[in-house]
Amino acid sequence: MKTKKQLSRLSNYFVGALSRYDAGRHSGGKTVQDDLRAYTKEIEAGKADYILYSDRGCAYLDLGQPELALPDFNRGIKLNPNDPVLYSNRGDAYAELGKYELAFADYNRAIKMDPAEFCAYNNRGQAHAETGDLEAALKDFNRSIELDDKSASAYFNRGWTHFELDKPEKAIKDFEAALKREPGSAEILGSLGQVYQDLGETDKAIAQYTQILKHEPTNGYAYNNRGLLYLESNQPEKAYADLELALRYCPDEGSVYNNLGLLVGATEGRAKYAPAYFTAALRLEPDATLYLYNRADAYLRIGNAKRALKDFDKAIDMDPDIGLYYCGRGMAYYDLGDMNNALADFNEAVELEPPTAELFCNRAQVHTELEDYKAALADYAAALKADPRCADAYCSRGAIYQDRGDYALAKADSAKARKLAAAPKSKK
Repeated sequence: MKTKKQLSRLSNYFVGALSRYDAGRHSGGKTVQDDLRAYTKEIEAGKADYILYSDRGCAYLDLGQPELALPDFNRGIKLNPNDPVLYSNRGDAYAELGKYELAFADYNRAIKMDPAEFCAYNNRGQAHAETGDLEAALKDFNRSIELDDKSASAYFNRGWTHFELDKPEKAIKDFEAALKREPGSAEILGSLGQVYQDLGETDKAIAQYTQILKHEPTNGYAYNNRGLLYLESNQPEKAYADLELALRYCPDEGSVYNNLGLLVGATEGRAKYAPAYFTAALRLEPDATLYLYNRADAYLRIGNAKRALKDFDKAIDMDPDIGLYYCGRGMAYYDLGDMNNALADFNEAVELEPPTAELFCNRAQVHTELEDYKAALADYAAALKADPRCADAYCSRGAIYQDRGDYALAKADSAKARKLAAAPKSKK
């Protein structure tokens, strides 16, 4: 009697840069909230002028509250309708609120009032980038730098535009220029780290986050991302240490719990603790279907397919267009011996996901369990088309050939599987 074969596992996902780290903090410990209280106190004391309203509006923007910034910029413009900076700042508020037509109108007005207003070009460039017009963004950042090359902001923004245009070397030069103008900036160093990571230069990426931590030893964002880089470079203990510190300094970030859950789940002897981390992540972000998927996968790894199935069901109900979730649920059904439902889910996953060898191999194994060998062979062929170096497809297809009496084909596939399994793994 044949025994069921373990299915190939598809990817689950770590989460990189945290959404916000220590929002609103200035150097020296003073915060934007401190400034906001001071501005409000002066305004309530009847000392308000257009500059004070502008400053408080900018503070609200820094705190991610454009709906509160907008009335202040309106008041400032009413007091002084001839200040181009106010229009540029109000444009930022509109952009943050997604009202780009109004934002561009304000940026254009600011530039018309003062063609040398470099901030307006920089801000308009950001709006162009956010709306997908990267070439227009690049022109505005170039103009902003021409007018004033002392500010880090335009170099930083141009760096990300170059990165989006698939010009990483230019991005690095821009970030380095920004860093000269703002030494020690966590945001700039972190951006350099992300570019180096994208280029596969892990050591250089790690160095950027290490630099952040020299300046800001409690920066959870840097610990989180450096931890993931240590994991990528096969240094799991260093990854644990960094992610634990990320959790200490960012206890309200679901992504850190998610990352620790994945690391624990992949570590021998610790996998049983992984679901608890994902549960903690879901308490903070209940709508994060990725965390549900990862928790379900963790349950599967420790043999609790019934509990996994509940999470996969919920993830699919919340986001029915993600093929990965159907694949996960298909694996749970497979472990529970429900091959018909497993096949239905793998069929759905094949429709939604890019064709991968793992996915085709999994569906082929279900076909094998259902004794539909023709369909299984077709899926193994599709797996090898997706990845000609998939040893598992050769091995499993060879077993079917062997059972069918096609010994020459079985021998050839078996030889290819052994050769591929013995070959050194290529580095990603």
